Amino acid sequence: MTSRILSLAVSATLAGAAFFAAPATAEIQRELQLDIQYDSAALETVSGAEIVLNSLQEQAKSACRYTRPVAGAPRVDDTCASEIVAKAVMQIDAPELTQLYTLQTGQPAQVLASLK
Repeated sequence: MTSRILSLAVSATLAGAAFFAAPATAEIQRELQLDIQYDSAALETVSGAEIVLNSLQEQAKSACRYTRPVAGAPRVDDTCASEIVAKAVMQIDAPELTQLYTLQTGQPAQVLASLK
């Protein structure tokens, strides 16, 4: 089992209410630097690529989790997580992984990753 680490730098915008009573939405811009871990040997099969894709998605959700200031309820910034997964899929550049990602999202990773 060959484990690899992929370093990604992602600029994420977290949108949330600054105060409970405030009607306006405040946007918080933050830079994420994270190391994505995956098993490169698993990318040789479709089932292995599916496991890697699921792992990438879980790692992205974990990195994009935040807590609302007043309510304290943990949330996941879906845009941030989607961007991380798209960039990781592009950088890993494995045919099975890219195909699974495209089937799951309905668009190539390059499209989503280039939106920022």
